[in-house]
Amino acid sequence: MTAFPDTDFELEATTGEDGALRVRLSGDLTWDTTDELLTAVRAHLASASVPGDVHLDCARMTLCDSMGLSTFLALQRDTTAAGVRLSLERRPAHLDRMLVLTGTYEHLTGLSEARAGDGDAPGGEAENPQRPSP
Repeated sequence: MTAFPDTDFELEATTGEDGALRVRLSGDLTWDTTDELLTAVRAHLASASVPGDVHLDCARMTLCDSMGLSTFLALQRDTTAAGVRLSLERRPAHLDRMLVLTGTYEHLTGLSEARAGDGDAPGGEAENPQRPSP
C-alpha cells in the first residue's frame, strides 16, 4: 500500500472593489481543514458589508473529501440565505467527478451534468453561475 502525504491546506480571502469575496483554496480540503473555510466565509457573511458574491477558486485544490463536499453544501445554504451567489470556479477534474458522482454538480455549479467535462470558461470565470432565488 502506498501512502500519499497530505498537502497542507491554505486559503487566501480577499474582497475586491466590487465587494465580492474571493477565496483561493490550495491543498487538501478534508475533515480537519474545513472549519477554516467555513469560518472565513461565514465571518464575511456576518459582517456589516456582506459580499455581493462569494467566489471559491478551486484550481489549486488537490483533494476534496466528504467533509469538503459537506462544507461546499453548507456554504451554498449560507450564501443563499444571505442573498449572495456562491461560485465554485476553476474546478479541477477530481472535484467535478466527485460532484457528478454525488449528484451535487448542478446544485453547486448551476450547470447541467452534461457539461461536467467542459470545466470552466477561459479566464477562470464560472459559466452560468447559480444565483439564489429572491
